[in-house]
Amino acid sequence: MNYSVRQYPPARIPFLSILIGTFLLLLSCAAFAQSDAAVAKRLLGYYPSWSKGYKAPYTYSAAQIPYNELTHIAHAFLLLDAKADGGLVVPEGFLEPALISNAHAAGVKVLVSIGGGGGGQGARFNKMAREESSRQNFVKNVHAFLTANGYDGVDIDWEVPLAKDSSNCTTLMQELRNELPAGQWLISMATPSDPPSYGQGFDIPALAPIVDFMNVMTYDFTGSWASYAGLNSPLYQDLADPIQSGSVKTSMDLYANTYGVPPAQMNIGTPFYGYVFDGVDALWAACGKCASSEQNYGSYIEPLLHSSEWKKEFDKSAQSPYMVNSSAGKFITYDNESSTTAKTRYVMKERGFGGVFMWELSADYDGKSQELMTAMYKAWK
Repeated sequence: MNYSVRQYPPARIPFLSILIGTFLLLLSCAAFAQSDAAVAKRLLGYYPSWSKGYKAPYTYSAAQIPYNELTHIAHAFLLLDAKADGGLVVPEGFLEPALISNAHAAGVKVLVSIGGGGGGQGARFNKMAREESSRQNFVKNVHAFLTANGYDGVDIDWEVPLAKDSSNCTTLMQELRNELPAGQWLISMATPSDPPSYGQGFDIPALAPIVDFMNVMTYDFTGSWASYAGLNSPLYQDLADPIQSGSVKTSMDLYANTYGVPPAQMNIGTPFYGYVFDGVDALWAACGKCASSEQNYGSYIEPLLHSSEWKKEFDKSAQSPYMVNSSAGKFITYDNESSTTAKTRYVMKERGFGGVFMWELSADYDGKSQELMTAMYKAWK
């Protein structure tokens, strides 16, 4: 995603131009302030600012968000400055006051998400966290941004700390907590499904007491990097998976049993998108360096469900749907209403975890409705 941005120096974010009109918003934030314990179970949705740029009828803005089906929203993404000295970059068009006012009117808390998997943000986090002065610039800038714009907290999406930066990661999060006291501000962190193999710089047991909750990214278990057509976000591990790439359950077991993170402190993720593989038409079929693309459910996958060219299949072991088009030599791994419902029920009812979330809110929107969002909410409720 290419951004048109305005860059701000560390500890000197010029918010005066946007402070006008936010005073009443801040008053509403003060009135809105409540203990996070008041929301026993969380349903969080990531809302990417670029969804406003989709072509009609799929344009998705604050006006389309189903606030009554959410408890938290993570607004993605603020970016780290290229200097990695603690400065923040606010993408053009990112600020959307209606998001805050609409959410707070519905009793929904909004966190600003910083970082993301693209644009070299991980490397910038790694560099920034190594210097105390840069870390302090960062936490001060985050605090200033939250206060000026009425957010309830921050979500750190650092993908990913290097192993050598593990202690720096923990130190940064502790300094952020010191700047944003618990009970006054929310802090969450996006963490990988399998830190031992991807994201060894996350000291999960050390981070858990610092944050209010973790958003465990239990998706992307396969994709274009794989050598076979696999499943994006299976509920269970299928023994037929050539490399045993993981599942929602294996990640939950890792966090709860190995890392000892309290279940109530974790949100488990599900994708509102899938992967389309070219040149294969069977689950687990080898494809060398797979040619695949990421596609949203609402605009791409949902219409194919009604096409006679595509055969809908279901992996009973993984409890995960997929589709094949043999004449075109294509395979799609995705989640539908049933699998989204099953995962939500498993996380919330069978395992008693603290919440669920999705990446991302706009991805199942078809211009009229959100099938996956509705299924997720009904199961969560």
